Amino acid sequence: MNGPARPRPSSAALCLILGLVVISTARSLGNGFAFDDVPIVAENSQIHVLAAPWVYAGQSYWPPDNLGDAYRPWTIWWFAIQWGLGGGAPWIFHLGNLILTAALTTAVYLLGLELLPPVGAIAAAALFAVHPVHVEATGNVVGQAELWMTLFSVVAALVYLRARRRDTLGAGTRIALGILMVLAAASKEQGIVLPGILLLMEGLAPRAEAGVRRRAVATTFIVMAVVAVGFLAGRYAVLGDLGGGPPAAGLEGQSLGGRALIMLPIVADWARLLIWPAALSAQYSPPATGSSAGVTLAIIGAATLAGAALLAWWSRRRYWVITLGLAWMALAVLPVSNVLFPTGVLIAERTLLLPSVGIVLAAGALFAHVGLEARPRWIALGGMASLLILGAARSYSRQAVWRDNPTLFAQTIIDQPGGYRGYFVSGREFARRGDSIRAAAMYRQAAERYASDYRVFEEWGQILRAANHCDAAIPIFERGLRAYEDGTVTRSRLFECFLTLGRIDEAVKVAEAGVARGLPEFKKSVERANARRAPAPEASNPKDRPR
Repeated sequence: MNGPARPRPSSAALCLILGLVVISTARSLGNGFAFDDVPIVAENSQIHVLAAPWVYAGQSYWPPDNLGDAYRPWTIWWFAIQWGLGGGAPWIFHLGNLILTAALTTAVYLLGLELLPPVGAIAAAALFAVHPVHVEATGNVVGQAELWMTLFSVVAALVYLRARRRDTLGAGTRIALGILMVLAAASKEQGIVLPGILLLMEGLAPRAEAGVRRRAVATTFIVMAVVAVGFLAGRYAVLGDLGGGPPAAGLEGQSLGGRALIMLPIVADWARLLIWPAALSAQYSPPATGSSAGVTLAIIGAATLAGAALLAWWSRRRYWVITLGLAWMALAVLPVSNVLFPTGVLIAERTLLLPSVGIVLAAGALFAHVGLEARPRWIALGGMASLLILGAARSYSRQAVWRDNPTLFAQTIIDQPGGYRGYFVSGREFARRGDSIRAAAMYRQAAERYASDYRVFEEWGQILRAANHCDAAIPIFERGLRAYEDGTVTRSRLFECFLTLGRIDEAVKVAEAGVARGLPEFKKSVERANARRAPAPEASNPKDRPR
């Protein structure tokens, strides 16, 4: 049984939406490579020569010399294509971001038309076009992973809804959904939630809108599940794990329950970033973010979860798209929430691109079904216009922050002065540029704020060691070992400093402690140190003494 015909896209609406995309995003065309763009694109020899796509399917996303991890073969292949097209020029990558953003925003509009009245679909897509939290994905080259993944996910939702409504959920649709599933997950790991998003739409959509046979629906989800398991098996075959790499600061060694408690205050940050993203930052780190953020934020986070659940329950029948949007947001944020498994970041604004689709769909439903039902309507229209102007202005200004590393890192310290990561990455940048004095000052600032990240001390100490100041580097390396006793590089550098200063007993002690912790490479260090000891004087024979 075919469902009711849906409204056709409006040319005027598309012009408005794409115009907002240009205002909010086109300034990024002047950006260079910043942050992760440098190791993944600018310095990554794997993408500087274009290979067949299946070659990238056998590689990690991060280069091997950066402790290669993550599995995003579609994204890395497209980086190689763009590198070849532009000869390594940053503008070609930023143009790709702009095109992808336009395509994604158009897809959000089309999805909105399947779920909402036309005015709600326009509102949802317009809010999506100007949302400032997207700038990290649209203004930074590596944000293409999020853009591709979210585009494939939204298109899959659109394909499913149309097939469901038209009773055409057959083999062709299943193949298309399976391909989109693979492409979404191969762009960014977060895309693995796509079957769950489709299941949400299946469970929440009014029954009157869909008369497809249950067997066809069940078969479709079985296919999706098989594809998802197959993709995860492929990832495991290449990387040897299913995890998210080294955990973010504060998550090391935490159980599922411990991670949930640490992340509870961050719920308030997610809500702020998705609903009112006036304050943005490229880095969120302790002590400003995380377990030390305070009881007050934890209570706010718990209240936010409860409020969202109540709103979803209240709207599940009459305003079911609001419920869908909130559930979409919750499911999309789950893989990056650090609860099921730890990831390398506490919060990354780019990871909120897919969750924001759910938020704008809910906002479009509120605007269409609640706001425009109120009197006078001009209040709702004026409020929406104000949000669009503010969002576009904030996005436009924020794009320039991602111009290059010096600009970004300086702004990061301004954005979150209480977090240690802004100072840490600034220290790395100064070290890369050969400014050891300013690098050491930044590392010191990072250590004063957070003393549990051994990498701060490892890199700070190395700055001093390289300047032949091992006497000053030794206490820094020792602080790093107190933070992480299995830090092989930190222990090795501390050993070398002791050896350089002739403090052989202390060098041996450091190396032997490494062996005791199951680090067999330090056996040779013990031998080296012992070989450096001054030979003991030979005992003289009393018979040879002169009488």
